[in-house]
Formats: sequence, structure tokens, C-alpha cells
Amino acid sequence: MKNILFALLVATSICGCTKSEKSATTEISMQSLAGNYKITSATVNGIDILSVYLPPCQADDIYTLNADGTYTIADAGAACTPSSATSGTWVLSGSQITIGTQIFTLVSFDGAKITATSSVTQAGTTVTVTVVFTKQ
Repeated sequence: MKNILFALLVATSICGCTKSEKSATTEISMQSLAGNYKITSATVNGIDILSVYLPPCQADDIYTLNADGTYTIADAGAACTPSSATSGTWVLSGSQITIGTQIFTLVSFDGAKITATSSVTQAGTTVTVTVVFTKQ
């Protein structure tokens, strides 16, 4: 009986002593967001609209966000006519990312993917598009 109680005591103390784990969070700054990205998803209310949001020649473009606040969009893969390559400045202000004239609200960033929303108006209708930029 003493052995059973001792075994339960040992088991309880082993199981009860777990190390507290810190959840891994990625600091959100211009430095941490800097990198090469491709838009891999665009949805409205969960419906895939990537092919409507971007023409095929832009869907494969690479967005380079530099820590110094400059960006380039490389017309990669299928080339657009005229080219969709461009450059300019970008800024992070709170949860708002502005790339050129396009404004996004940051939803999440895990170090590999930026998920953000943007309001888009077409034919008088405004919708919120959720866009995922995946690091390349």
C-alpha cells in the first residue's frame, strides 16, 4: 500500500511539474516584415477571389518589402503588358501597412505569412478583401 501511495505521489509530482511555455510571437515591425512575398490568397467572406483580385500576369509577382521603407514589385513569371513592375515606399503605422497607395490592415503575422485586409470598391460596391502574402 505504501508503494502504491509513493508511486501516486511521484506520478503526481512529475505530471504536476510542467514548464510554462512562452507562446512564440513574432514582433511586428518594418524589420520583421521585410522580405520577399507573393500574394497566395485573396478572399471575400471566405470565397476565393484571387483570379479576380489579380490578373494572371500579376498573381505571380514578387513583392519585396525593405526594412528602410522602400518596396519593389517584380513582374515575375508571366509578364504583363505593360509591365506591372514598380517601386516606391511602404510604411507600418500601428496595424496599418501602406504599400504605395494601397492600405492594408494587419490581421496576423507569423514570420512567414502576412494576413491583412483591404477595402476594395468596384462598380460602386465596397468589400473587404483578406489577402495573404507568403514569404518566398
